[in-house]
Amino acid sequence: MRVLMRLALRLGLLVCLGALSACASTRLIDSEVRSFRSATPDLAAASYQFDRLPSQQADPVAQAQRETWAIPVLQRLGLTISSQAPRYTVQLSVASEQVQRNEPIFMRRWRFSPGDPALALPFMRLPLEPMLYRFQVQVLVRDAISREVVYEASGQHTGPWSDQANILPAVLLAAMRDFPQGSSNPSLVKVEIGPGGMELRP
Repeated sequence: MRVLMRLALRLGLLVCLGALSACASTRLIDSEVRSFRSATPDLAAASYQFDRLPSQQADPVAQAQRETWAIPVLQRLGLTISSQAPRYTVQLSVASEQVQRNEPIFMRRWRFSPGDPALALPFMRLPLEPMLYRFQVQVLVRDAISREVVYEASGQHTGPWSDQANILPAVLLAAMRDFPQGSSNPSLVKVEIGPGGMELRP
C-alpha cells in the first residue's frame, strides 16, 4: 500500500510540474467565437467607457480587474478609453468554471503473483490529468447616446489553465478578431501566449 501511495504522489507531482512548465512556455489558446455588427458608422479609432450591469456593480473590484485586463486588448483594436464624452460604451461580461473530463485515465494495481489472494489487489483509480477550465467572454458595444448595440462579440475557451490574467485577454482578443466588420459565422480562433505577449495565429 505504501508503494502505491508513493506512486500516486509521484504521478501527482509530475502532473503539477508539467502544468508549471506549460505556464512558463508558449501556449496556444483556441476559442470558439462569433461576432455581429449593426448598420452603423465606422467603429475604428473611437473612444469608449465601460458600462456595468447591476450584478457587476455588486462586485466592483473583480469587474475593475477584468476591465483592466481588457483595456490593452481594446487599445490594439483602435478603441481608446475615455471618461469625457465617449462615443461608445463597452459592456464586458466574463464567466469561468471548472469542467470535469468525460473520460478520466485510470491506473491498474500490479498483480505481483497471479492466483495469490494476498497479492491479487483490486483496481485503483488514479486521476492522471488536471482539471479543465472553461472561460466565456461577451462584449457589447453600444452607442453612448442612443444606447443601440452596434457590435457584439463572444468567445469561449476550455483548457487546463486557470490563470485568468492570461487566458481571459486571449479569449477576448480572439472574440474581437473580426472587429469592426464582424462575422456571424462560428469559427475557431487561436491566440498564442508567449514571453512577447499575445498574437493571433492562423
